[in-house]
Amino acid sequence: MIKILWFSANSADDMCFTSQRELAQGLMQNDYSVQFINKDQVNSHSDYNWNHVSIGYTDIAGFKASSLGKNMAKWLSKQTISDATIAVVDWRLIAKLHGQLTDKNIPWILLDRSPPADYGILAKLQWPVWRKAWKLVNKSPNSCGTVVSSSHQKFTMDKNQISANKLFQIPAGVDLEKFSPADSTGKLRLIYHGRLDKHRGVLALPMLVRKAITAGLEISLKLIGDGDSFSDLQKIAAEFDEITVFPTMSNEAVANHLKESTVGLLPMPETDMWAISSPLKRSEYCASGLLIFGIDHNGHRFDGHQKPWMRLVPQYDFHDEGVEWLSGLSQNQISDLSKQSRQYAEENLSWDVSVNSLISAIQFVNES
Repeated sequence: MIKILWFSANSADDMCFTSQRELAQGLMQNDYSVQFINKDQVNSHSDYNWNHVSIGYTDIAGFKASSLGKNMAKWLSKQTISDATIAVVDWRLIAKLHGQLTDKNIPWILLDRSPPADYGILAKLQWPVWRKAWKLVNKSPNSCGTVVSSSHQKFTMDKNQISANKLFQIPAGVDLEKFSPADSTGKLRLIYHGRLDKHRGVLALPMLVRKAITAGLEISLKLIGDGDSFSDLQKIAAEFDEITVFPTMSNEAVANHLKESTVGLLPMPETDMWAISSPLKRSEYCASGLLIFGIDHNGHRFDGHQKPWMRLVPQYDFHDEGVEWLSGLSQNQISDLSKQSRQYAEENLSWDVSVNSLISAIQFVNES
């Protein structure tokens, strides 16, 4: 049995942890042993089947990942590696772990779920770390890297001159049992869940509802998450009964809210960061049988295509085209498109697809 050392910069409480949890659990279902190493406290992973190791770090913005990676390397230096072992390493951590992985002859896989997502000073600190991580993939013979989409792969290759044969696409999947549709009521219930940050375009969503109400539509909007726009959105919601803002909640609770909704929203603008992404919420919208409305770019399309149940528009037409599209939806259309959305998820978005791609990456480095 191959043992996987999974070095993560995320906490299990982070919204973005879903992908790592599902991938790691998928590996265990395929007879891999997983040891999960991150900053969470001892015994905090008792709900998971993997063996958890807690690592301390310095809680200072800009130095968290560096401190965590350094302490992970110290922990690894004390381990005796006897069984066949492969490491899965967050790109923020590999610079500190690379030396120990090399010394112990452990093949490794770089996990890149997204390039630096922060703006300002933090981004300036993170981009050199990201580039160095991929340079290490390029020069290390027993390594490879993962990306989330074709656009992400092209971006990574262009920025780092890395060969395509060292890249594996692992898109965001979805738990098809947890996220499932309910019978459509035909009512326009819009929803967005995820980070409520200004640079994600979320402040455009209340105006969409305002304009829809002015156009005579019976419509509502739910916003779920935390971020720098949370307070502003709460103030807007206080003036409109049709808008509700919730703080971050469990995946199970999010799934219930999605089940009650009609249209999932993707307001993230066309920047390099979002255009190469594979939003987890997009897959969860489809699994829940939702129609999708958002900004038109590669990060929001499926394989470069806009599906029939989706309406993606230029950012400058977001409100007007949104109201026009919503106004034209009949109850029969909503019901039919909802079924198509769910069917696509069942055929294409299961986590099994992503887990199998990760297994291919494991086999690649194990044989290199």
